[in-house]
Amino acid sequence: MDFQAWSGGLALRPRDYLGTGEPLAAVVRTTGPLTGERLHLFALGTAATLARLHLGGIAGLRLSPANVLISPQGQALFAPGPRDCLFPAHDVGDWADVVVFAATGMMPDAGADLDRLLPQLRAVIDACRRPDLGARPTAVDLVRILLGRTGPGRGGSVHELLMEAERRTAPYEQDGHEPPSPPPPPLWRRHPYGPG
Repeated sequence: MDFQAWSGGLALRPRDYLGTGEPLAAVVRTTGPLTGERLHLFALGTAATLARLHLGGIAGLRLSPANVLISPQGQALFAPGPRDCLFPAHDVGDWADVVVFAATGMMPDAGADLDRLLPQLRAVIDACRRPDLGARPTAVDLVRILLGRTGPGRGGSVHELLMEAERRTAPYEQDGHEPPSPPPPPLWRRHPYGPG
C-alpha cells in the first residue's frame, strides 16, 4: 500500500486502530493523569498515528478519552468506530482535547487547568484549538514539533519523522538486555526551572 509516494507500512498500520487496550479515560481514573515523559510519548504516539491515518485518507476519527486506548505495553491506539465527514483539522482539535485530558483528567471545555502543561505543550494545544481550522497545524506538523524538529534544516521528510516517532514510542521488548538510553529531550520540552 502506498500513499503520497511513500509506504513501508507507515501510512496505515492496523495495529494503530485495531489493537486492544484500556480506554484512556479508565487509565486516568485509575492511575491519575499522565506526566513527564509518559505524557510526551502519549502525545507523540497519538500524533504519529493521526498523521499516518490522515496520509492514508482516513479522517473524522471522533477522538475522545473513551476511544483512545492504552495497550498493556503502554502504547496509545485508536479504537475502531464510526467516522464522520469532518476534516483532518477537526481531528487535530480532538487530539488536543485528548492530550489535555491525559494531562489533567478533564476536557478543556470542562475546566481543565491548562497551566499544568509545560508552556511549549500548552502552545501546541492552543494552536490545535484555533477557531480557524485552516490555521491549525497538521498532524505531521504535530509530530515535527513534538520531536523538536522545528529549527532550520531540522525538519526531515515525512517518512523520517514518522520513523523517528515510531522508534521513540515503540515499547521496549524484554530480551534480557538493558534498554538503550533515551535521547535527551528536545529543548522545548525541558522545564525552565528543572534539570536540563
